[in-house]
Amino acid sequence: MSPPSPSDRRYRLHPDVVWIERPDGSVHLMHMSANVCAIDAEAAALLRAIFAVGPAPAAAELAARDGMPAVEAETEVADFIRSLRRQRLIQPAPDEASVAPRDRTAIGVIRGALRLVDTLARTPRTRTRGMLWAARWAVFQFGWARAIRAWEVLFPQPADVAIASPQRLAEIDEAVREIAASSLVGLECKERSLVCLALARTHGVRAQLIVGIAHDPMQGHVWVEAAGRILGDDPEHYRSFDRVACYG
Repeated sequence: MSPPSPSDRRYRLHPDVVWIERPDGSVHLMHMSANVCAIDAEAAALLRAIFAVGPAPAAAELAARDGMPAVEAETEVADFIRSLRRQRLIQPAPDEASVAPRDRTAIGVIRGALRLVDTLARTPRTRTRGMLWAARWAVFQFGWARAIRAWEVLFPQPADVAIASPQRLAEIDEAVREIAASSLVGLECKERSLVCLALARTHGVRAQLIVGIAHDPMQGHVWVEAAGRILGDDPEHYRSFDRVACYG
């Protein structure tokens, strides 16, 4: 069987991308490891059609709506898809059966890396440092979306919630931020948040990972909230971001 042509192929949002709808119908596509792309309301409607019915029907709808030749509409849709793929904002939709095994692989490999950290760590501080490096590696190896899905499995919300100790949460926040800041290699908000999430939940505290976006300049950010406290970030810094997604 020959592979599907680009016009037959189905597409979906890249798993590391957050779709942020604006009041005017325009959309921001925020890649958690790369850029943010703004598209206007017409382009957003076209992208929805590509996701829903595929490129060829979406091109036919575009031609009928705008009264353009079919070939011109097909070219416009193909160029649009090519641009978004080049920016890693969309990707071909995989067979559903292939998605879960890749997540299971990520979970198993990340679990092994974290067990190695636990084996080698001699102090809580060295364990935190090792977890930060494991988080960095996980995001690099598997991408943000798959890494956080694995993290949610490995560090689920605690069933029996402990009374949150403000001192303990302050110690987690301080240790993670201090170690990340002193690293010679950039350990940024994603790594800090993953480790804060893991440490808070390990101590029986319910914690959520929040994704935010700022519009001027356009940038994304991640932080953790636990027992009313911000972990892994300066409390004054996160307020400049609008929440667009929440894990946990």
